[in-house]
Amino acid sequence: MGFTQGAVVETILVTVNSDGSFNAAPMGVRLMGRHLGLSPYRTSATYANLMRGGRASINTTLDPLLFLATAFKDEIEDQPHVEPDMRLMGADSTIIVEVKQESSTLGERGLFTATPVKITVGEAYPTVFSRGRNQAVEAVIHATRVKAFSEQGRRGEAEALIRKIDECTATVRRVSPQGSPEHAVVDKLEDMIPSWRVTA
Repeated sequence: MGFTQGAVVETILVTVNSDGSFNAAPMGVRLMGRHLGLSPYRTSATYANLMRGGRASINTTLDPLLFLATAFKDEIEDQPHVEPDMRLMGADSTIIVEVKQESSTLGERGLFTATPVKITVGEAYPTVFSRGRNQAVEAVIHATRVKAFSEQGRRGEAEALIRKIDECTATVRRVSPQGSPEHAVVDKLEDMIPSWRVTA
């Protein structure tokens, strides 16, 4: 499904509110051995719901509109439907998990351990959204333009893109494990880019 040990992948987590309704929200999930780690902000509805324990569902999708809708419930009127079995409609796959009580805190975040109990796969082959993978690809795209702009003497535009690459690199280093393909990409770009820079 695209999970890598230690890497954070972006999913949409469905939890149960105190009134029995569902709450869907984007959530970074980390594969930790045979379990999944969930780290919601302690001020969030997701955190309050997980504190009650029980089941939740981790939904994988590459659809940015699902992420947008579930992140901004007050601003986006058309919310995705959640089935009674906690499947988020439109997701590529759903992992039903049993959530254990908070195991530790990470500053403003809690840390919960979730054990998968059932996986439902939709028609598409499911792949989790990884910010690290996404940002590595984004860095490569920017880098192709840095090289072209540098060759054309467009120093200001090249430097602006290099700053964007630096932001992508920072994200990769934060969410992807050492030795991952994403790290290899940004490491290589860091080696190559200085040779393209236009000097005044």
